[in-house]
Amino acid sequence: MASERLLREIAQVREKHPAARHGERGEWVHIRDYPLPAGRYNRERTQLLFLVPVGYPNTGPDCFFVDSDLRLADGSMPPGFNAGGDSSSGPSPLPGSWGWFSWHPQGWRPGAEIEKGDNLLTFLRGANACLRGEETV
Repeated sequence: MASERLLREIAQVREKHPAARHGERGEWVHIRDYPLPAGRYNRERTQLLFLVPVGYPNTGPDCFFVDSDLRLADGSMPPGFNAGGDSSSGPSPLPGSWGWFSWHPQGWRPGAEIEKGDNLLTFLRGANACLRGEETV
């Protein structure tokens, strides 16, 4: 069973992405229709999936999965994108055709209170910056 803190954080993710779901123990979070930056990709939305590590929140999520056919609008591969369902953080916990971004949050600092440090929403903000091409991978 997921910790109370993790369940509260997942509830915060659901406020922004109501269809988000998670593993029974909170070991992953999946957003089926994650919006992509307008005009940057070959589609408007993708699945977004990330693993929640065992040491969470002291250890933050690392890397995230998207649909395997995600490409930039010109058809090229996005920076930091890798084909397949085996990321450097581990394999995708859900079946499907996945690709993943080798994106690593810098300076993960959780707080005793969710809002006073890094959390699942700050991870998603960073992943979104990666998808916009604003952060190095």
